[in-house]
Amino acid sequence: MRSYGLTPPVFALLLAPASAAASAPCAEKSVSASAIRSVADVETFVQCAYEYVQEMGFEEAYRAFHQDARWKGGQFYVFVDHLDANGRQARSAVYPPDPSLEGEFWDGLIDGFDTDFIVEFHRALRITGRGWLYYEFRNPENGLTEPKASYTIRLDWQGQPAYIGAGIYRRDFPGTCHAAQVNAALVEAEQSMERLQEFVRCAALEIESKGYFAALLLRSDPRWRAGSIYVFGMDTMGNQLFSGRPLEINGQRTAEWGRDPRVMFEGRDMVDVAETFGESTIYYQANHPETGRLQRKAAFVKRVSAPGAPLLIGAGIYLPD
Repeated sequence: MRSYGLTPPVFALLLAPASAAASAPCAEKSVSASAIRSVADVETFVQCAYEYVQEMGFEEAYRAFHQDARWKGGQFYVFVDHLDANGRQARSAVYPPDPSLEGEFWDGLIDGFDTDFIVEFHRALRITGRGWLYYEFRNPENGLTEPKASYTIRLDWQGQPAYIGAGIYRRDFPGTCHAAQVNAALVEAEQSMERLQEFVRCAALEIESKGYFAALLLRSDPRWRAGSIYVFGMDTMGNQLFSGRPLEINGQRTAEWGRDPRVMFEGRDMVDVAETFGESTIYYQANHPETGRLQRKAAFVKRVSAPGAPLLIGAGIYLPD
């Protein structure tokens, strides 16, 4: 039996209503593999791929899913699997990362809940016809087995019951924040909000798993501090508890949001905003740790539960003038 990059543990199925994607706008420039940034984008992408099959037919859809950049790019691609009548197997019909596997069966995949993954997949699709699937699979972009969330819709493919889907790989789940893939140096090199959010969520997981002992690690370990990128933490009263920022002004390290955060935000209680919403992006001015110059900054902040009290963990990218 071939495993095709799937590894236990970790399969769980959550179901989503059809209405969310039923009215998806499928303009070619707005819906494409290169435009996917979130799970919501994936759901729209799959709905549009489903509609493309209905409008263009199987042969054109098969060609497009393999050849057109709209449907294939990096980690993102459309897959189609036949659902066999025995309820225990699925046979690959469209698999752009490796077309040689098309025609092969996915089966014998026992998940962490002691059931065959394909059997559960059959059961869920019989009930709802569409939904989200969380599992691990080989990422074609880097060859690593990573957590993946896929959205699927049941359809007829060349006269046989099947499902069409696509997924997004996540690197900020518990136990998956690998240092080689999530670190300050990568955020410094690619200063995007997606990278920053992933970085902060993984830092928050360090606090959740190691408690306050993680503060020293987040403050000093090169993984969490590179160039202008560093992690900071504060309590829900706005008192800074730690920071990886090496900058000192007049011999003292200043707090990320000043001694009184309300002053920096002109009376707005941004600490309470961050705590209430759980995750938030906050804009302000801060001294760049490499130049010492006051510069615009966008920080992503996450509330995290540590032993004893909740904390706010954050990091930010400096915006060009």
